[in-house]
Amino acid sequence: LALGICLFAIACSSKEQKPNVLFIMMDDFGYGQFGVNNDALETSDFDPFYVYLVDSLEGYSPEKALEFTKLAVPTISGLAREGILFSRAHTTSNMCAPSRFGIATGMMQTKYGIYGNGHVQPLGIKPGMHLAENLQARGYSTAHIGKWHIGAKDNSLADPVLEKHGLAGKRSYRYLRDNYYNVYMELEKTGYRGSVIKDNHPLNNGFDYYYGYNNFASEFYNSYLVWENYEHAGRQEGYNTDVFTNKAIEFMDKQISDKNPFYLQLHFHAVHDSLEPIAPAKYLDRFDAEYLQLNNFYAHVYGVDQNIGRMVDFLKSKKQYENTMIVFTSDNGAMSMGAYDGIKRGSPLPANAPFKGHKGTFFQGGFRVPMFIHYPDGIKQWGVSHQIVSTMDIIPTAIDVTGGKVPEGIDGRSLKPLFYDPDAKAIHDHLTWSGPHFYAQGYMIKKTNRTHYTAGGTSMASWVVVRGDYLLRFTGTMVPGVYLDHLNGREPLLELFNVAEDPGEKINIADQYPGIVAEMAEIFFEESVDFLPPPGDETKTWEEAMNSRDFVLKKVEEYKN
Repeated sequence: LALGICLFAIACSSKEQKPNVLFIMMDDFGYGQFGVNNDALETSDFDPFYVYLVDSLEGYSPEKALEFTKLAVPTISGLAREGILFSRAHTTSNMCAPSRFGIATGMMQTKYGIYGNGHVQPLGIKPGMHLAENLQARGYSTAHIGKWHIGAKDNSLADPVLEKHGLAGKRSYRYLRDNYYNVYMELEKTGYRGSVIKDNHPLNNGFDYYYGYNNFASEFYNSYLVWENYEHAGRQEGYNTDVFTNKAIEFMDKQISDKNPFYLQLHFHAVHDSLEPIAPAKYLDRFDAEYLQLNNFYAHVYGVDQNIGRMVDFLKSKKQYENTMIVFTSDNGAMSMGAYDGIKRGSPLPANAPFKGHKGTFFQGGFRVPMFIHYPDGIKQWGVSHQIVSTMDIIPTAIDVTGGKVPEGIDGRSLKPLFYDPDAKAIHDHLTWSGPHFYAQGYMIKKTNRTHYTAGGTSMASWVVVRGDYLLRFTGTMVPGVYLDHLNGREPLLELFNVAEDPGEKINIADQYPGIVAEMAEIFFEESVDFLPPPGDETKTWEEAMNSRDFVLKKVEEYKN
């Protein structure tokens, strides 16, 4: 009898144990590069213009690239297929810092005046905004490891160095690297580029432990950008995908030993540009294309996959695997670019196929991303969900799953109802976006006479609404003298696509469905009354997007006639 009571108590204790959450995010990882999405993808679905550039500039095989998407993710594939794979997951932005801000707050970052990367540093995450605070307040041990990029850098580290060399105020790392390399290296060793002021620091925004960098990227090897809590970590030894995973396992091990439930954000540097650094041989040797850069890109992806495998094995060894919700996604679409400016390489085919566009654009390729949730104890029905979901739903889902109440007044929603039926009642009726539509972050820069570094000020205003199978996009005025197919400039453009039938956005059907255009545009105009202007004087494109109602109404009348 005593033994039976004991066993019953152990079983009850196990079932009542609070679930853990492991939130994994890659950087610039494209929908088509995620092999789990590619069961029906064919090379004919690839963006024709990007295939043309690959053929003319680099020449690797599209078939081999498609093969590598699956070869690179054996662990991830297994987790996704034994969970819920979201075929219609979207980020809140086409760029990384705004996207990460939306994820952190569960809010459209446009409501804070954030539209591009440059808007995050002057505004920054503030105490009381990050949803991780909800979990921390309820007794969860919390950690952020990897890329942060939602705060301002600590200028008190840079200013004394710059003043000493007569370069006060010249904080551009590229300017210093190219013109004052010794000063650049002196500044680099302070950790300035990866620093974050205390108000925007993870430890003041819901996290108990931090090991990471507050920058758009961090070198794979020998980086000086990484900080541990409030201390600069010096030069980071080793390959950062491995190092970040080591830190994650150390954190999880301590919490499990102390019997603390944990919420862990592991936001990898991979596969952000630039991928010239070669992945370790243990990852690279898996790929056998003649083109090194194709091998290397998917080797970095495979490195993430194998490190996720390490964490799965660790959780199983600690009997926490079934009790841990694992979320996987990317912050935005792939850069998807061949060689540009003679020095950099972005990411290869299939890029964001079957979708058009790339990071920085408001084609679907800019903001439609890989995403799945794996949770053995919580998900009752595996499958593919075709619901419209957003990455800003991730932390609200974590709050709900861990027994908390999702805060009112946020835009994110809990995805927990889909654990029982992947296509249950709609989580979102629609989603909206607004911001710069910018060719310079990918292969479409080849459609301009600019380079990645000289395209500033040429982006177009844009807003997008997705509802049901339809996507409505407003694209503002094209400036003259930049875009090769519109060298005289171009008036604003309104486009409607059935993205279920036309994922590549090839056939504009706006003139066929004026009623749908009017309804979806009204959704944007109703929601955008809460969108704040961006900081500083960068308001021209914002004003064009916000003041586009008359243009839309005129177009709708034209379509009706």
